[in-house]
Amino acid sequence: MSTDPVAEFFDPRTLADPYGYYESRRTEGPVLDVSTPDKATYLVIGAEAIREILAQPGIFSSRPVGAQGVNLYPRAEALLKEKGFGRTPQLIVMDPPRHTAFRGVLGKVLRDKRFHQMRPQIRAVASSLIDDFALAGRCEFTRDYAWKLSVLVIADLLGVQRGRIDEFKRWSDAWVKPLLQPLTEQEMFDCVTQIAELQHFLVGELAARRESPRDDLLTDIAHATFDLGSGEVPLRQHEQLGLCELLIVAGNDTTANALSLGMLRLVERPDIADRIRGGGRLIERFAEESLRYEGAVQNNFRTLTQDTEFHGVRMRQGALVLLSWSAANRDPDVYPDPQAFDIDRASVRTHLGFGGGIHTCAGAALARQELVESYDLLLNRLRNLRFDAGFTQPDLVRMGGLVSHGLARLPIRFDVASKSNCAIDPSVQNQ
Repeated sequence: MSTDPVAEFFDPRTLADPYGYYESRRTEGPVLDVSTPDKATYLVIGAEAIREILAQPGIFSSRPVGAQGVNLYPRAEALLKEKGFGRTPQLIVMDPPRHTAFRGVLGKVLRDKRFHQMRPQIRAVASSLIDDFALAGRCEFTRDYAWKLSVLVIADLLGVQRGRIDEFKRWSDAWVKPLLQPLTEQEMFDCVTQIAELQHFLVGELAARRESPRDDLLTDIAHATFDLGSGEVPLRQHEQLGLCELLIVAGNDTTANALSLGMLRLVERPDIADRIRGGGRLIERFAEESLRYEGAVQNNFRTLTQDTEFHGVRMRQGALVLLSWSAANRDPDVYPDPQAFDIDRASVRTHLGFGGGIHTCAGAALARQELVESYDLLLNRLRNLRFDAGFTQPDLVRMGGLVSHGLARLPIRFDVASKSNCAIDPSVQNQ
């Protein structure tokens, strides 16, 4: 690995497992200059500094000027317009007042009562998936549980037939792949071709919901309106597509990665698995500490709208600013002994695993529910969690990019608990 701090940060091995890099450079301050010959770039690793930036969206814009240069091939973008509907507006890269209006739309369609209604459905899906592999005494967790649960839950919410989950997975992977690694032009052609397939599918589904409304998110989006100051107007087609793509990708990729990373903690720490099994609030604390310790989203982008000096670093207008959620979540000024996995820490829910500020993940409540219900059922049905035969800690491969983060695979073995031991006392669950 290069000894050049900038080259080291952008090295795929660092992006896949960046924590050692962050700790080696903390003494330099909360803001690191990682500028490349092509772009002035700053990496913010301090939690307090990141929260300062989140409070100043006027100076630190969410519009990804410059960030789009990663895997940006004009011919691939033209192909997406030709075969599909082009790039759609994404909430995560909007600033107020447009962000405020679209966030309001998302808040309406992701209303809390819908999430609360999902709990029995999540448990039913989770139980069915566990049934599929429990008797074998082993599974590849990322494939057999994590991505299937996350895809099925979001498909149910959107109102999509479950039989299409393999397509949803393929489309979601194509959307996320450019965020993970540099791609060739041909690889980008492949990705945008699949994104175009997703867009055509969604356009057809949205049209069907306008004609025959149902009780699902696609219907809500098809009939949604927003107000930018001139009165309520319907969302246009590309705006509807943008919301749908956001829900599919965030609901599938990030939740699946978070589930796998949490399961890795349970395999590594059988003492914690035993302690929280059937423990109600302890499972919630475990889920939060897992999100802090190793998050499914590593960084987010901001663009500087004016020259400024921030924590002693002079930054010019147009510079790219990377907010490192993962570094902030192990900031020793906020989390004592941050490298330790500790579900008893007082600040267990202050992490930035779901981002922060006006761009805090709108689906955080649903993601938390999927995590907690999953760990509860998995721990009560599976005992003695361990790596599968022939697989050891060094075999773990993390898929890392500037944004998304997760495990390539997690093969595990386990013992199946007897049904009598799987019974969960509702009074314990609600403690």
